[in-house]
Amino acid sequence: MSAMSKDFFHRDIQLFVDHRFDWERYLRLRGASADVAEEVETYRTILRTAGEVCEDIEAGARDHWHEEVRLEDGQVVVPPHIAAGYEKLRTAGLLCLTIGPAYGGYGLPALVNCAYIEMLSRADPSLMTIVGLQAGVAQDIEKYGSDELRRRYLPRFVSGELQGCMDLTEPQAGSDLGGILTRVTEENGRYFVDGGKIFITNGGAQVHLVLARDAASFEQSRGTTNGLSLVLCPVTLPDGRANGVRVARVERKMGIHGSPTCVVEFDHAEAFLLGKAGAGFRAMLDLMNNARLGVAAQAVGIAEAAYRAARDYAAQRVQFGAPIIEQPLVKSMLTLMAINIQAARALLYRTCGLIDMTEALRHHLESDAANGNRAALQAELEHNTQLIRFFTPLCKYYATEISNHVTRQGIQLHGGIGYMAETPSGHYHSDSIITTIYEGTSEIQASFALKEMGKGALFAALETTRAELETLRDRRPELVAEVCEGIRWITDSAPALLGDPRYALLNAKRVSEMVIDVVVAAELLCLADVPDGRPELAASYIRRHMLAVEMNARRISSGDASRIKRYDRILGL
Repeated sequence: MSAMSKDFFHRDIQLFVDHRFDWERYLRLRGASADVAEEVETYRTILRTAGEVCEDIEAGARDHWHEEVRLEDGQVVVPPHIAAGYEKLRTAGLLCLTIGPAYGGYGLPALVNCAYIEMLSRADPSLMTIVGLQAGVAQDIEKYGSDELRRRYLPRFVSGELQGCMDLTEPQAGSDLGGILTRVTEENGRYFVDGGKIFITNGGAQVHLVLARDAASFEQSRGTTNGLSLVLCPVTLPDGRANGVRVARVERKMGIHGSPTCVVEFDHAEAFLLGKAGAGFRAMLDLMNNARLGVAAQAVGIAEAAYRAARDYAAQRVQFGAPIIEQPLVKSMLTLMAINIQAARALLYRTCGLIDMTEALRHHLESDAANGNRAALQAELEHNTQLIRFFTPLCKYYATEISNHVTRQGIQLHGGIGYMAETPSGHYHSDSIITTIYEGTSEIQASFALKEMGKGALFAALETTRAELETLRDRRPELVAEVCEGIRWITDSAPALLGDPRYALLNAKRVSEMVIDVVVAAELLCLADVPDGRPELAASYIRRHMLAVEMNARRISSGDASRIKRYDRILGL
């Protein structure tokens, strides 16, 4: 394996950490007294350490991809390489990195955690699902749990003693959580859960966050997301008694074999309320949105692994007297893979940086340190929050679709050997497919993004992007002009989506991709402008994708909802 393949905390990640986030302002708003350079170097040290551990995990997982999770005597048993990888992370202190120091965590920014999750996903995407959910569940407990619950559970999450899972899906409630029938009943101030959940990732965990319908208003709220409560349901109660939680089945899957996917049953299991009764859907959205960004990071990590394997193979495989990487079509495929991965990473890391700065703004405003600048900071916070709600589904949509494409191309570049069951290139693709499905399918993400566009996020994002481009116009006038023209195509075509909601939904993916294209183009241009930047990558992306923006804008402007009737005829509906 080449040195390039082993490099986990690599240049493309370092560019974002070093140059695309205002650490000085972030730390100042957080009220931190630490030296900025020292603090950033601490983050870099953590990521370098994480990269080394991930390299070790990848080496131990490489030959064990086919090994499945088992259910033995009611207990979920993960393959040995998953348990070994988890223990390496636990020993290195690399669990629940965003949890605050009060509970033993580092309180790391989302941007740093995202880079870590990407590297871990590249090493072993199955292990990442366990570690990612552990952190996500802990974050929801930290935000919504009582002081008692936080003290009882969070230190044990950080230490690795406890793992967690998110129990949402039911047979009739997939994307539509209004269909949830699992109920939670209050009895003399205590809460009890009855029902069942399916497709629960890491369902053998000791702590379940369950979204269930309040029994008291069950019939009135049925079919809606009102009346749902979020509860913490432990497998073992605080007094040591077994709770009414049972894993009934472990599923077999196309990929991520080392990640448990379970059917979970609750038989009057005692639980503890997180947040307010009946307001669980909003609390769960925090966990879901964090999970969507985690899946986006997972997708980028899998794609990075597939690309590096394909590039190494193309450099070593000789045909017609030369390595196949010298073939123009092969070179073009690899180049497009590299560009697309960096594009997906750019959108994701930008969004995570926006989350960090917004949380710092919120902390600053709550600390009464804003003084006379309060109104401007509050306006910035609200603007950023709008962009985060918009960019989060776009990140999940784009990164996962890119990952599917990159991993499929990885198989193609390996030729016949890529189709063999033992070859990693096929494993990457099998692992990648689920990323477009769980935590909301690509189609759901595009529809969520469309909904945010209707609330004004589209033009807020475009204006922000245009302002960023203006700072680069003197240095890269031609490329800036091309991206600004892309923005014009979007604004000119947007009115065609306003008349008919069905036509807007029909074009949800198309308009999402147009927005992604211009936002990513601006971000890559900013990255091209820093030391060791990649201007050739930005130029290639812009010249390819601004043509796509124009084509999609013309398609939107020239059509109407009558296309749906044509589809009906083709489908025989």
